Amino acid sequence: MSMRSLSQGANLPGHEEVLATEQGGEQVEGKPYLLFNDDSPEFQQKVDVIDAIVQAPDKNARREAIADAAKALGKSTRTIKRMIERVQKEGVATLAVGRQDKGQFRISEQWFKFIVDTHKWGQREGSRINHNQIHGHLIALASKGEDLRSKKYAEKFKQYPEVLEDLIERKFPSHVTVYKVINFHIEQENRIVRHPGSPREGQIIQTTEGILEIIHSNQIWQVDHTKLDILLIDDEDKEIIGRPYITLVMDSYSGCVVGFYLGYESAGSHEVALAFRHSILPKHYEPEYELQEKWDIFGVPEYLVTDRAKEFKSAHLKQISLQLGFQRRLRAFPSAGGLIETIFDKINKEVLSFFGGYTGSSIEDRPKEAEKTACLTLDRLEKILVRYFVDHSTRHDYSSTPDYSKREIKKRIVRWKSKLLSEPEVFDERELDICLMKATYRNVEKYGSVNFGGLVYQGDSLVKYEGQKISLRYDQRNILTLLAYTHSSNDQPGEFIGVVKARDLEKERLSLGELNWIKKKLREKAKEVDNSSILNERLKIVEEVEEGRKNRRKRQRKAQQKHAHKSNKSKVLEMFPENATLEETAITQENFPSAPTTSQNVVKSINKQDIPEANRTAKTRRPRVGVQDWNQFVKDNW
Repeated sequence: MSMRSLSQGANLPGHEEVLATEQGGEQVEGKPYLLFNDDSPEFQQKVDVIDAIVQAPDKNARREAIADAAKALGKSTRTIKRMIERVQKEGVATLAVGRQDKGQFRISEQWFKFIVDTHKWGQREGSRINHNQIHGHLIALASKGEDLRSKKYAEKFKQYPEVLEDLIERKFPSHVTVYKVINFHIEQENRIVRHPGSPREGQIIQTTEGILEIIHSNQIWQVDHTKLDILLIDDEDKEIIGRPYITLVMDSYSGCVVGFYLGYESAGSHEVALAFRHSILPKHYEPEYELQEKWDIFGVPEYLVTDRAKEFKSAHLKQISLQLGFQRRLRAFPSAGGLIETIFDKINKEVLSFFGGYTGSSIEDRPKEAEKTACLTLDRLEKILVRYFVDHSTRHDYSSTPDYSKREIKKRIVRWKSKLLSEPEVFDERELDICLMKATYRNVEKYGSVNFGGLVYQGDSLVKYEGQKISLRYDQRNILTLLAYTHSSNDQPGEFIGVVKARDLEKERLSLGELNWIKKKLREKAKEVDNSSILNERLKIVEEVEEGRKNRRKRQRKAQQKHAHKSNKSKVLEMFPENATLEETAITQENFPSAPTTSQNVVKSINKQDIPEANRTAKTRRPRVGVQDWNQFVKDNW
């Protein structure tokens, strides 16, 4: 095979040079074969001018063709002659090869890594250093000069001695180079390469406890959940409730959806249990679902593989696995859940995108009319998904091998049935009540009725349990029917009593999320009602009570002060009160009847008549009392 015949080969990324040989032939040592397939106008123009030169009949014509080529391509005649030599030596593919260093950085590998590492450091722990700041950091380092050799910077330049020497000499890349290096690094980090997929036969799932090989149906089930990209409305008010969550269970061998749970509640262990319960039981649907096929997939797996979310590590899921006898495994890598993530993507793009209220996966690209056009209710969406899983997904073609010569097209349901090791066990629904984790306790009221969630439930089976405490288990998807159990006591499990249904409701189905939403709307509407008279009356009562309490406290304090004034009045006689008149301060012997008559103990008082009349109005000094034995005086007369 000639060199030129290889020029029309496959397009290789980056115009890389490869060694190619004809099948069964030998490669000429040191001779590169360039494979290139380029239909661009620039490439074709080069081919045309070079071909005109090669096809020239004589030297004069060749000389003129070279001049025309140089003029057409904007190059010198010498460059054109080198192009001709390369084409004759290596092939026409060389015309597509430009500069060999195009797209490369004219800096050393150390400088490249140093800039990238600086960028990574600037993006850690909440920091967001931009490209210009990194170039400024290089300038700041270069300004230190010989100080960069100090111990302070030893660790920073330990792996970059060349960078250290350049910075000391004040040499560093330009800001354009820094920008190009960082942008190149970001592009490489964000590059997404499509996975070709695992082979159909011999598929494996890597778990934290080892590798599981998928070899038959009902061997490995996978569970995951997501929030669907569609807005739902209430079936009565037509107001938007929100986006629903779906918890999905799939069989890893056949790719069939085994069961699911749909609701407004954020995915948790209870939703996982309900989805698992739906998967285990045989499925029967009413004619209103308009199904063309039957959903025959059920059973119990050998392994249940999940991601590492906390709801998959719950104590409740452990109880279910012990009860039903399967093993739980956690995925080793997020990519191991690609099969079930593909189903989520198809639900959004192949089903929900047809209906109004579709939001898309990106908030920025959400249609502006999504809220205005929302039209699906939770019940209607469930019917749509059931029909999609039964009539479309499980009946979809599933090739057994990528080898076209051995490929056998089977539908997913056929593949599931063909690799069942045994007929799946059919469980009674009461055996799976453990999956109904949501439980509450109530006292049975008159006529065998109980109150739950603001609704009254009644059942003949509860009549003989009036006044007793029972346990109620319920499915959040439909709370119009509850399962009643006796209350566990003396370490004995409760026994099934019967089914109780909500009374005074015309609906056939009502989820707990819808009930809570209805209550919320009623509370909001109640706020809009004018209750000012009622509220003012309540406030008036409070004000009157508070006023009465204040008056009562005032009367209590007044009575207390009056009582204290009477009971605590001092009986001590003040001998010399302040600002007293002479009549009040005159002390005679009659004031002390028990005083001794001896001359030593007689108190000598001052007669007011002895005082001049002019001085009587003036402030008088306290009279002096001569007492020889003061203690005896106090004891006798106090």
